[in-house]
Amino acid sequence: MTHGTLGLIVCPMVDDNLVYSLHKDPEQKNIIIVNNENTSSIKRKLTSMDIPFRMASWSEIASREYEPDPEQFNIIIYMTDLGLHSRPEELKSKVETIAEDLQPYVDGIGFYLGTCGNYEWNIPKWCEQKGMKPSAMFCDKNGCLCHDCVGVNIAGGPRYKDLQKKYTGHLYMFPAMANNYDEFMDADQAEAMATERSLTPEMREVLGIEPGRDGYMRWLLSLGGYEYILKIDTGIGDREHFDEDVQKVADRTHLKIKVADEGWADLQPTDDLYSKCKSFLKG
Repeated sequence: MTHGTLGLIVCPMVDDNLVYSLHKDPEQKNIIIVNNENTSSIKRKLTSMDIPFRMASWSEIASREYEPDPEQFNIIIYMTDLGLHSRPEELKSKVETIAEDLQPYVDGIGFYLGTCGNYEWNIPKWCEQKGMKPSAMFCDKNGCLCHDCVGVNIAGGPRYKDLQKKYTGHLYMFPAMANNYDEFMDADQAEAMATERSLTPEMREVLGIEPGRDGYMRWLLSLGGYEYILKIDTGIGDREHFDEDVQKVADRTHLKIKVADEGWADLQPTDDLYSKCKSFLKG
C-alpha cells in the first residue's frame, strides 16, 4: 500500500486531469486541499465524482496542527490562480515559492500546470538543482515538457505543431477551457479594459469594434484570422455541459464550431504524471 505525502501544485485549467487520475486510482487516499480563493473548481469536481477530501489552511499545515499520517497515502493539493498564465514571471515566482514552502511537509511534488511562456523553465530540473524532493510535471512520451494546457491534452509540442498546421485559425477548446472561459479571459481583464476604455466611438467605428468586452474580443479574434472553435473532446471533465459551454463561447465570439478528428486528445501525459508522482512515495 502506498504511504507518504504527495504535494500537488495545480492550475484550475488542468484540474480535470487530476480528478480523472484520482478517480481512476482505486487506492484509498487522504486528500487535503489548502484553503485559498482558487479552490471552488476542484472542490466541485471532486464532490461530483464522490471523491472525499478535507480542507486545511496553510497555517494548519505549516504549524503541523494538521499533520498527515505517514503510514497512509496523503495528497496535499495547492491550487494556483488561473490568471497567472498571462503573467509568466509572476507564475514562475509563485510556483517556485509554493514548491519551496511545501518541502518540509511532502515526500515529492507534482506540478499540474504548464510553463505558460516560461519556455526554458523545467521545474523538476530546477527542484533537483536546489536539492529539493523529487518532482514531475506533464511530459510527452519522449520526456519533453508540455508547455501549456493544450499540449497537456494532446500529448506534447510536436503534436501541437501538427494540430496548428491542420487547424489554422481555430480557437482550441477542451472541457476545462469551455467551463473556465470567463476566468481564463479575466486574466487579461485589467489590460483589456484599459485598452477598451481608451477607444473613442470614432475609433470603434473605423476599426469595426462592437461595444462591450465581447465585441473587443471578437475584433481581436478577427485580427488573428480565427474563424472556428475547434472542439477537442478529451473524454474527461464536465461531460454534461461541454456542448452547452462550447456553444455559449461560440455565441459570444461569433465563431463557428468544428469538432477535431478522433485521436488528437491523448491522456498519456496525464497518466504518466500521476504514475510518476506516486512512485515518489513508498509502496
